[in-house]
Amino acid sequence: MMIDISDILLEVGSSKDFEGNLIMKDTTYQGDKIRFHTPFFVKGNVVNGGEVIVLSAHIEGTVTLQCGMCIEPYDYLVDFDIQVKLKALHDEEDPDIYVYTNDTIDLYDIVAREFFLNLPTKRRCTEDCKGLCPYCGTNLNKGECQCLNKDHEPIDSRFAALKDFFVNRDREV
Repeated sequence: MMIDISDILLEVGSSKDFEGNLIMKDTTYQGDKIRFHTPFFVKGNVVNGGEVIVLSAHIEGTVTLQCGMCIEPYDYLVDFDIQVKLKALHDEEDPDIYVYTNDTIDLYDIVAREFFLNLPTKRRCTEDCKGLCPYCGTNLNKGECQCLNKDHEPIDSRFAALKDFFVNRDREV
């Protein structure tokens, strides 16, 4: 989605409203696949602030994320606001200022970056997701663990010393 700002560059304080659909490409982020089912709906305005162009927008859409506990895909509703600054030339001193070229703002990179910044750090399909059994890998949301390791002995013996760490925590050392 491109925004022509040539008409607001002539006068400080002038603004322009915009809205439309922005098609995002499926990607992998932090090892997780992210699928964009439908285009994001973007609505906002740009204002000539003199030295910078200020872009404010509201973004809505739906994406499929991967749960960090049970690794199942789930739909996540995207709904956030952004406000960013743009200049015609790259600003070495402020990496948060975006660049526009030829009197045109390309929203794709701006919305993509802001989307990733707004993703939850802990991506969960539900608040009460039980995750996977750490020993046999059973999805505990779908049924009880049937693994052979009923005692659930630690797989990594290097952590065995931590097993009783909190047993005597009232005792002074």
